[in-house]
Amino acid sequence: METTKFSPLQFFSMLIMFQLGTALVVNLGMEARKDAWIAVLSGMIIGMLLYLGYAFLYTSFPDKLPTQYSRILYGKYVGWLIGFAYTVFYMNKASRDLMDGGLLVFASTLKETPLFIINTMMMLSIVYVLHKGIEVLARTAFILLWVVFLIGMTILLLVLFSGILDFTRILPVLSDGVQPVLKSVYRQNYQFPFGEIICFTMIMPFLNNQKAGVRVGLLSILLSGLILSATVVTTISVLGVEIAERSIFPLLTMVGKASIADFIQRMDILVVMVLIIGDFFKISVYFYAAVIGISDLLQIPYRKILYPLALIVLFSSLTIARTYSEHVKKGGEVLYMIDPLFYVILPAALIIAALIYRARSRRQAGT
Repeated sequence: METTKFSPLQFFSMLIMFQLGTALVVNLGMEARKDAWIAVLSGMIIGMLLYLGYAFLYTSFPDKLPTQYSRILYGKYVGWLIGFAYTVFYMNKASRDLMDGGLLVFASTLKETPLFIINTMMMLSIVYVLHKGIEVLARTAFILLWVVFLIGMTILLLVLFSGILDFTRILPVLSDGVQPVLKSVYRQNYQFPFGEIICFTMIMPFLNNQKAGVRVGLLSILLSGLILSATVVTTISVLGVEIAERSIFPLLTMVGKASIADFIQRMDILVVMVLIIGDFFKISVYFYAAVIGISDLLQIPYRKILYPLALIVLFSSLTIARTYSEHVKKGGEVLYMIDPLFYVILPAALIIAALIYRARSRRQAGT
């Protein structure tokens, strides 16, 4: 395990970049149609509750990785299997996000470049940063967060001054009732991107301030949820719900429609830049969580397995699906059928075991 530490501010930056990641540009919450923004906010609230559970495990074992305290709580063999399941899960998520980013870049800007080359370049940059250590990734996140903020403000001003916003397109609120919102929250919004931050439990032991780290984690979820909800409102207000839900990358479509006096236009590249930066951090965190977990389980220095595992992620990303529609369909099925096991069920089992463990430790200390 690394001995380097990073600050709560850097942790906050990584969380923001991770949560915005691919969520900014995909169809988020569109099962709720024009009420997608309500589904996102509802998912955010559930995500904050999940994070409190993850933070409880961290504060119970502040200096240990989840792969370590799972063995303390459930024994050598069962705990090892739980830890290994999580590392495989994180590897799969890294592969899927690598595919997401590669497909957007391929579809929007590099149509003549093989997807393998795009994904390889992304993976090489990720491996380079992670070889330097998690502290370097944290510092990079703090710097690039400001870049993303400036790009976001530029996009917002472009849309506002283009005069293409029509907020009546999100009215009336809850016209189809609350059921579509609940369905969207259950199938997607509490998990993507909020439940996904469970991978940060593999990073939290490197925080240099435990209490501040937990607080900024909650703040990051709140801020990310508000940004994503506002983005959904803006997208539907520009495109209308029918076009937004049919579009593969609605934010890209929306920015493509914005122009000022036929002079400032075709600013799609800004969306691609945000996606590349966000996707870089999302893959990096997932991949680092997997590598540090396998390193702990197999007792191998993580830099020695960094490159072999990077090759696995790279080639897995190219074999996930044959088409983008198949990729999205499989991702949706995994999101509400398998992901709850890792976001809710296993963490709940670990929290129950941790409560029992703490109660026993107190009794033994009392005697």
